[in-house]
Amino acid sequence: MTSLSAVPALRDLPPDRLADLDRRSRATRFAAGDLLRPAGTCASDVVFLLSGTVVATHDSAGGAEVWPARWTGPAIADKPAVLSGEPSPTGLRATTVSTTRLLPAADFRCLLHDEPAVRDHVLAALARDAVAGRRDLVHSVTLPAVARVAARLLDEDPRRTAWPGSQDELARALGLSRVTVNRALNRLSRAAAVRLTPGGVVVADRSRLAGFTAGARSSPRGSTVALPPA
Repeated sequence: MTSLSAVPALRDLPPDRLADLDRRSRATRFAAGDLLRPAGTCASDVVFLLSGTVVATHDSAGGAEVWPARWTGPAIADKPAVLSGEPSPTGLRATTVSTTRLLPAADFRCLLHDEPAVRDHVLAALARDAVAGRRDLVHSVTLPAVARVAARLLDEDPRRTAWPGSQDELARALGLSRVTVNRALNRLSRAAAVRLTPGGVVVADRSRLAGFTAGARSSPRGSTVALPPA
């Protein structure tokens, strides 16, 4: 069985179809920090991310790098960049050692045309990503920093470490400064909502964490936001 079977969208493909994708794609390994694709270029290949984490990258006007999207394998990374056929405003960078198989974009489009189950899975994932992006935009313009950090941690899979990375990386994902994120995490930690560990941020109490977002969301526009006490 090919390693591509670990990718959720490809899991139900028959062995011969998986073997064909394996032949058409090429195995590539990226070190942490490697750039898979620079911003402003077309995505010539779809990235079947077998292991590791990659992020979409964009440099702000002030020179800071922000990460508007993030994928951890097994997954298909940055599907919109491949399907649009246009230069992407974001680049793609590995933040950990990552193993991939790169399939030419034309072959990926044929796969979606020929395999309804894969197409349905990809469309559902794109819809979820679009809704999540809309939610993140709303959070960025309506929530204070502590509530934004809490909301992001709540959105992560509760079976895993909520943020398995550095505070600097979390700041890039949220478009906030590291100092702001550090202060927010310290407040959440003092409230026993999260634990700060060498491996990242762990949710200690989801209900306490949710309290920071609920109070902020319920405040009328223009009013002072009352967050739970530290």
